[in-house]
Amino acid sequence: MVLAMESLNRLLHCWILLISLLLVVNGQFPTTLEGPFKPVTVPVNYSIIGPVTSLPVNDNPPLSPEIEFQPQQISLSLSSDLSSVWVSWITGEYQIGDDIEPLDPQSVASVVQYGVYKSGRNNLAAGSSFIYSQQYPNEDPNNYTSGIIHRVLVTGLDPDTMYEYQCGDPSIPAMSEVHYFRTMPSPPKDYPSRVAVVGGLGLTYNTSTTISHMAANHPDLALLVGDLSFADLYCTNGTLCDFQNCSFPQSPLQETYQPRWDHWGR
Repeated sequence: MVLAMESLNRLLHCWILLISLLLVVNGQFPTTLEGPFKPVTVPVNYSIIGPVTSLPVNDNPPLSPEIEFQPQQISLSLSSDLSSVWVSWITGEYQIGDDIEPLDPQSVASVVQYGVYKSGRNNLAAGSSFIYSQQYPNEDPNNYTSGIIHRVLVTGLDPDTMYEYQCGDPSIPAMSEVHYFRTMPSPPKDYPSRVAVVGGLGLTYNTSTTISHMAANHPDLALLVGDLSFADLYCTNGTLCDFQNCSFPQSPLQETYQPRWDHWGR
């Protein structure tokens, strides 16, 4: 009886697999275009959710680069055209205090040297740079000005191709290490096979664990839906802010601690 049931189960599994293959081959596999479907949800497993503790500003402070104005916080993102990508980075250090002088964005060039992997970085793209400052009312002593923010659009890239690149200012010289990326596939294979979606990363002791877990799965594309450093949860002195007792009760501007942005990715 047991053997008969096992044989029946195997036969049933084979039929299910065969029907699934036929549906896929015939293009009849259900898609979201045929919906809406009844959503399928999984209950939250609260046992895996531990306490979330924000990273203190004095814990593992960002390291300064060996060369002045060497790129930091390098990021890569898609543009509206699949044959191009945005490369962004920071140079210089943020400043916080009462008497601060913003850096000059024009003092450091925004250059990306790139090429097909192992074929040399013989192509060059130039971009723009800027800074931003946060001034507080009521003579607050912790005004903020950022490092120099660089953005370069690299265009004319081939689909589904590995590239290597460096960014920075070659005239100083202050260039980054060599990094790599692969462009998106072209139609009809115009969709990456593995997409990672992540949000609410914050700047906590769990952030690196989340990113490491995502990277270990080797996604072709990562979609970050927002919430990084939560700078608006802090007072200008870097401590967690009591929203009921802000220093600027008569001002629509809430206190923030902008240097938390500068800790991310460093």
